[in-house]
Amino acid sequence: VWGFNDVTTASGIYYQLWTNGVPTINTGPTGLENFDTVVSLAKANGLRLLVTLTNNWSDYGGMDVYTSQLVGSGQAHDVFYTNAKTQAAYKNYVNAFVTRYVNEPTILAWELRNEP
Repeated sequence: VWGFNDVTTASGIYYQLWTNGVPTINTGPTGLENFDTVVSLAKANGLRLLVTLTNNWSDYGGMDVYTSQLVGSGQAHDVFYTNAKTQAAYKNYVNAFVTRYVNEPTILAWELRNEP
């Protein structure tokens, strides 16, 4: 299950909004409250979830949105791994997401990145 959807314009379901290099985690009904529903439905049906927290590819934001928003467009993809700003922003997102579900047994595991 994807635990990420980074956008630069608030619309539809999204978990993190980027505005001028500042990420804001969406905890409302179009954000993590929506993910709460995913977790509840999985639990009700006896399923366990592996939650992926960002994408290696630019689909739905992914690592490139961190790099372009915090370091600048045109940067190498792997700057995500070495830049202090991208590391801090990603750690903040992971902390917020994981802390929200820390005691939820429906979540079997966390995947830091899809296809790194």
